Amino acid sequence: MAEKTDSRDMVIIHSVFRRELRLAPDMVRAVPDGDTTRSSVVAEHLTDLLDLLHHHHEGEDQLLWPKLRERAAEFTDLFDSMDADHGSIGSSIDAVQSALRDWAGTADRTHGDRLAEALDTLLPPLVDHLDREEACILPLVDQLLTPEEWGELGARGFGLLPPQKAMIVLGQMAEDTPEENWDVFFSHLPEPVQQAYTAIGAPAYLDYVGTVRG
Repeated sequence: MAEKTDSRDMVIIHSVFRRELRLAPDMVRAVPDGDTTRSSVVAEHLTDLLDLLHHHHEGEDQLLWPKLRERAAEFTDLFDSMDADHGSIGSSIDAVQSALRDWAGTADRTHGDRLAEALDTLLPPLVDHLDREEACILPLVDQLLTPEEWGELGARGFGLLPPQKAMIVLGQMAEDTPEENWDVFFSHLPEPVQQAYTAIGAPAYLDYVGTVRG
């Protein structure tokens, strides 16, 4: 029997965006006015997170939507809506990045408030998009894409990350994932990646969380 596509790994990466962007505004607001040491730590974390989100959506634009449009034309309105979400969320990401650049090097309270507000604005439409993607798109993925085609999306995303940052992303993915789901996802990773994460990545992530969340 041919292997079936299992898109649950998308839910795992979505959980990272939900959690980290929910925590982000308060992290920014907690930085003391003028404390550039702390603002640089938070800013690097947010920069990496926003880059990950951008590449995640870009990968879908390139590798997911064209295949689904070709194979499920009856859902064109749904795909158009998801595309439109990417555009509007992309504009919100741009606003966050602009505010982040103004705040990162100064830790100025006014810039920090603007950044926190931009993050607050980004989260609700993003969560709505992720919820609809999981409810409406992933069932189509499981039906219409091969495991190899689905694997291209994850491979693209991790391929854009330096090894050290890839280990951090794996830690972020593991944090809120039920053990049985994580075990399935982890078992599909290349064995050298499994070994590196177990020996190096997981401990490094604990240090990372302690530093970033203070």
